[in-house]
Amino acid sequence: MTTQAQSTVLTVHIPLRWGDMDAYGHVNNVTLLQILEEARIAVFGAPPSSGKGSALALIPLFSELEEGTQALVAENHIKYRAQLEYRGEPVRIEVRLTAVTPATVTVTYEVFDPVTGTHCVSGSTVLAFYHSTHQRLTRLTKEQRDLLAGYTA
Repeated sequence: MTTQAQSTVLTVHIPLRWGDMDAYGHVNNVTLLQILEEARIAVFGAPPSSGKGSALALIPLFSELEEGTQALVAENHIKYRAQLEYRGEPVRIEVRLTAVTPATVTVTYEVFDPVTGTHCVSGSTVLAFYHSTHQRLTRLTKEQRDLLAGYTA
């Protein structure tokens, strides 16, 4: 997996697996949500609840969250524009932060065929933050929102 930042667009390359392909020879529509998740992890790093570090994160938000805070998917939207054929090459995904509120972050994705460059999928995810110790939703700090502001489209 490789990444590259360009202003507010973060470009991530996510490898495909043979098992991502369906009987029609293209990447399964449900699998595409998992690919968007991989892109999100490439941008923010592993969530703190995973016990993994976020050293490779393009935006180190998850490493800045208070211990016990989980990033939860509140919404997912996906629009299939063209078939994404399995080609054995990583797909290019352009990731943008399009909204940051005190309680949520909206991440959008554009997925492109690695060979033809065809725009295959548009999607978005709204993340909300939950503190497992306090058992309630929590807000991002001003410092965390300021970190994200530099990446918001």
